[in-house]
Amino acid sequence: MNAYEQLLVIRDRLEHNGASEDSIDLVDKFIARASTERDSSTSVPMAMMVRHLLRQRESLDNYAIYNDLQELLETAHGTRVERDDDDAPYAYEEEHKPRPHSYYKQQKTKEHDQKK
Repeated sequence: MNAYEQLLVIRDRLEHNGASEDSIDLVDKFIARASTERDSSTSVPMAMMVRHLLRQRESLDNYAIYNDLQELLETAHGTRVERDDDDAPYAYEEEHKPRPHSYYKQQKTKEHDQKK
């Protein structure tokens, strides 16, 4: 699908998801810009178009637009995953266990003994 067709699909999905009017207005603005590309044979992935919309000032300044587009991006990628708390620990939950000074002292003596 070209950019124009992708924007139409994005607009339909936003309406289906119950997105805010601001989000739909933003996409309408880009549909008007892309109307010259109606017959283009250049294929553009939906995720790329949504990322482009996410980088626009209107998206960055308006939480509703940003959240609507993020939701659309997650469904486009299929990355909406339910996380089970037992799967894997978070990075900040892992305990840091530094080695004692004696460990490094032993390593140094081993290296010194091997060189002899």
